[in-house]
Amino acid sequence: MNADTSAPVGAITPTEYREVFGLLPTGVVAITGLTDEGKPMGFVVGTFQSLSLDPPLVTFCVDKSSSTWPTLRSLGRFTANILSTQQLDVCRALARKGEDKFQGIEYAESPIGTPRILNSTAWIDCHVASEVVAGDHYMIVGSVTAMESGAGDALMFRGGKFGEYSLWPTDTHPESRKPMNMLTRIVDAWSRAWGEGDTGAFESIVGKGYVRHSKTGEEGLPEVIRQIQESHAAFSDFKVHVLQAVEDSEHIAIHWKSVGTHTGNYMGVPPTQRTVTVNGASFLRHKDGLIIEESVVWDPRELLSSMNIWHLGDQVRRNA
Repeated sequence: MNADTSAPVGAITPTEYREVFGLLPTGVVAITGLTDEGKPMGFVVGTFQSLSLDPPLVTFCVDKSSSTWPTLRSLGRFTANILSTQQLDVCRALARKGEDKFQGIEYAESPIGTPRILNSTAWIDCHVASEVVAGDHYMIVGSVTAMESGAGDALMFRGGKFGEYSLWPTDTHPESRKPMNMLTRIVDAWSRAWGEGDTGAFESIVGKGYVRHSKTGEEGLPEVIRQIQESHAAFSDFKVHVLQAVEDSEHIAIHWKSVGTHTGNYMGVPPTQRTVTVNGASFLRHKDGLIIEESVVWDPRELLSSMNIWHLGDQVRRNA
């Protein structure tokens, strides 16, 4: 069956289409099947969803260029594996091109003879009920024969990035359910990133082309993520406390204090087992709700003093 999906020529560009639909979070689901020769096959979709309760039907879309779907279509059955936040490696493996995408992926066989990938959030076994050609995709309808819950939270995808769903706290007061304002949202995510090591929180508040200015020069997002990870690896009980935060129309200033026990190598200094305290400030410039530039100020001599390594502090003063 073919669906009429024509639109006025030039009305919507691919870039505009991707940008708008990139705002909509989706689940990440692996569609899997097992050939008659016992070879597991699969691919990842972000379009899987329920369609009908009675009878139980599901649907998903797959690009016409898929080399895997024609085989699964011919088998007439598949399992939809709702991937968990612990299965990003599975997602990336099945999203790539090639013949051995299942290498290293553990699975069990379902009652209908399809692969159920271990540690998924849930499994939904289906027979192919129908298929519609819609533009550059096939839209598949599956008839559900069995389903089972697994463990873990479902992996999510939005705007080219992976993440997870976070529930708002339950509260009887309506005002508590209002969306956070700009200052609260950014400071909360910034604090979770540096104070708890939640790098995904930081990625959620930075925009394209983000740059950070510090004593060591300009740094991009990958370098900042690495610094967050290194800080938590080198200092046990590492926490960052926001002492004060203020904003104007384009900027946010955060006065902060970090505290942790030096239990790992940091800046070439072996563990001292000392409690380290550093104060600093970060100045953020934002646009369209995302940080595009950051300047950070802190004194490394305070860090070295806390470690009781003043000879290195003297070097810092001489080089300043």
